[in-house]
Amino acid sequence: MMSFAAVVDSGSFSAAAEAMGLSKAAVSRQIARLESSVGLKLLDRTTRTIALTPAGRQIYDRCARIVDEVNEANQVLAGMTSRPRGELKITAPVVSSLFRVTEVIPSFLKRYPDVRVYLNLSDSKADLLRGRFDVAFWVDEPYDTELEAVKLCDFEMALAASTEYLDSHGRPATPAELKEHQCLIENHLSRPGEWRLSNDQVIAVSRGPLTSNSVRVTREAMLAGMGLAYLPRFLIEDDLAAGRLELVLPHLVSHRLPLYVMFPKGHYVLSKVKVFVDFLQSEIGGEANGLMTRRAVSSLTSSQDARFRI
Repeated sequence: MMSFAAVVDSGSFSAAAEAMGLSKAAVSRQIARLESSVGLKLLDRTTRTIALTPAGRQIYDRCARIVDEVNEANQVLAGMTSRPRGELKITAPVVSSLFRVTEVIPSFLKRYPDVRVYLNLSDSKADLLRGRFDVAFWVDEPYDTELEAVKLCDFEMALAASTEYLDSHGRPATPAELKEHQCLIENHLSRPGEWRLSNDQVIAVSRGPLTSNSVRVTREAMLAGMGLAYLPRFLIEDDLAAGRLELVLPHLVSHRLPLYVMFPKGHYVLSKVKVFVDFLQSEIGGEANGLMTRRAVSSLTSSQDARFRI
């Protein structure tokens, strides 16, 4: 497994052999033994390139995780001080990039230079138990009881609309009146067709002209006067201060959404996971209202790659 992971990571038998202090022939024999033991071809080899087969792709992530854990175990058993190292695979909702998640990662890497981060931004629920990722960020309550979940912060929600829209369509005085308005639905932070104004009050709303899983798109539509929207308050604080937006039913809206970091049970002993979680608690822990910076506000209007390596 170690030879297989080394060949995939380095891209060649020669580089893997050099990194492991073995001969190229020895590494080749190790790969042949692994393929024989599983009964499947894992690598397609030509004179110039090496590529993973479909079976190889399936086994690589699990294999790499096992190798990481064996290395960590060897360090502990040898009584060595475990130094965080290796690849840390992170998945996070696209919206969490606004909560300083992507801002703190460069600081984390400067502190732990032997760690490499792979960050995937996706609104899908990550299956951490299959080993594709080490940790996941999640907005709202954790979705899997088999995972450890560490709460980083809460952030305040707000119901708002543009002054232009409210002047034209009227200002709702009660939650029941929301059904008479155009409601812009952001369906990642809230369920489609309903807004939780407080812990005890969930309001069914009619869908307006736009349903999106992007707070950026929803905010732009709200600023364009297309309807009411329910978003984290810190995302629209500057718009409220400038008079572009107004709060709606502010005395009734008290709900707060949590931001969690999750990881498989038992993985907190892995040094790279432990230091990352501890770092997040130090940097992001506390109330979310103070987390939004002008850099994050400007990111609402900038394009963003959904997947990249650091």
